[in-house]
Amino acid sequence: MPAANAAIPFLAVQTAAGALAWLKPVGGLVVVFALLLLFLKLLGRFQGGRSGAAAAMIAVHAVGPRRAVELLRCGDEVFTLYRHDQSVVLLDRAPFDPVRHAPPAPALPVGGLLDRFRARRRHDA
Repeated sequence: MPAANAAIPFLAVQTAAGALAWLKPVGGLVVVFALLLLFLKLLGRFQGGRSGAAAAMIAVHAVGPRRAVELLRCGDEVFTLYRHDQSVVLLDRAPFDPVRHAPPAPALPVGGLLDRFRARRRHDA
């Protein structure tokens, strides 16, 4: 069998003698993760350096299954969009007004047994 191993040298397993055999794969992983972090940091700098208008969703009102009316703020304008199955329709385009387009007040958390009981008492009264 020694002749077979000599004929196919790329199949031979080569290991470093000693306790530092694990250093090469671990070092490779460290280099790969360092390059990944460097790339993500540079990518974040390039994205953060962009100037322009920020877009934000003001409100979403569901009007049916897979149908909604959305208020989207883009810069100094507010777009009212109707979104359904596979399309979006522009309903209105207006300048941004902080009073008119203020975000809704946060709702009280609902979901616990006590909250359900309180909600039922309010509806019965």
